[in-house]
Amino acid sequence: MKIIDRYILAEFFRIFLLALATLAVFYEMVVFLDMVGYFVKFGATADEIARYMIFKLPMAIFHLTPICILLAALLTSATLSRHAEMTAMKGAGLSTFRIAAPVLIASAAVSGLMFLDSEYLFPLSARETNRIYIEEIKGQARKSLFANEGFWYTGDDGAVWNIGHVDLARRRMSDLSIFRFDETGHRILRRATAREGTMVDGAWVFSGYVERTFGHDGTFTEERWDKKEVPLTLVESEDFNKVALDPEEMNLAQMNEYVNDLKAKGYDATRYQAEMHAKLAFPLISLVMPLIAFPMGIRSSRSGGALVGVGFALVIGALFWFLFSMGVAMGRAGRLPPEFSAYGAHLVFASWGLLMLTGKGR
Repeated sequence: MKIIDRYILAEFFRIFLLALATLAVFYEMVVFLDMVGYFVKFGATADEIARYMIFKLPMAIFHLTPICILLAALLTSATLSRHAEMTAMKGAGLSTFRIAAPVLIASAAVSGLMFLDSEYLFPLSARETNRIYIEEIKGQARKSLFANEGFWYTGDDGAVWNIGHVDLARRRMSDLSIFRFDETGHRILRRATAREGTMVDGAWVFSGYVERTFGHDGTFTEERWDKKEVPLTLVESEDFNKVALDPEEMNLAQMNEYVNDLKAKGYDATRYQAEMHAKLAFPLISLVMPLIAFPMGIRSSRSGGALVGVGFALVIGALFWFLFSMGVAMGRAGRLPPEFSAYGAHLVFASWGLLMLTGKGR
């Protein structure tokens, strides 16, 4: 590594670490002020509050890293330009892109660390903070994936169940209908109804079970049972106890499995598909930010000092975050393909940054 690269990297990491430490303190202060009312309301102990705040710290670092990369890249280039070091390096035959190279490589390394954080540390941290708040501080149980009242469920044999009510504690259902379709999925072959179902010795035992079989000519036959036994494997009672996890509590592999499970059970997984791509896209922000920040820092140095650079960084960060958030929100709502919704802002800002770095965006 050349001396000039080490010099640029030293300046970059000095600003980056200082910004990260400062903003992390403010992040923790804001979180505490936002939560202090709930801590008092539910009588949280000092130990619970301390553990909650400690587990929030990895999440703070993850969320703050892109803006700290942006600040560090912008202020590094602004400092080099203001002290005429940028002019000297260009006089030695170095292009703006070559001068920015160590910052871009360092940002790529930080982006890789962010991805590892999002896969291993961040989900554990998010899960533990939610558990501390909901189970320890509020004294409540986590909500299950399926509602207790009126929901649809796809059994392992492909039948579609409409369940009026589920009692998880007693493992009992009531007011249910079971629909079985043909291979095309458009015509109902059989419909069964039952007043109540209870799990007994590894099977569901339904009371007041009525099954109608429909013919092609519109006629149907009907059979009735006072008691009807159905294998437990068709509807696993454990499914009803699955906790409804937030997307931030899962890594990519878990989220992909979660999405496939939701689809198999007949639930809309659009929101989680968009979140899955957003989880992958967020670490890449740290790679996009210096592409914009480095050339902007050179320009800002001609207009003022560090405060002007900070102002530029905040404006750029706000614009990027607005586009990124809008894209993810539209992806969740199904207005944009999940693959595009998370990366649209990256493409816009990366293209803009590359144009400025190569001198074509002037």
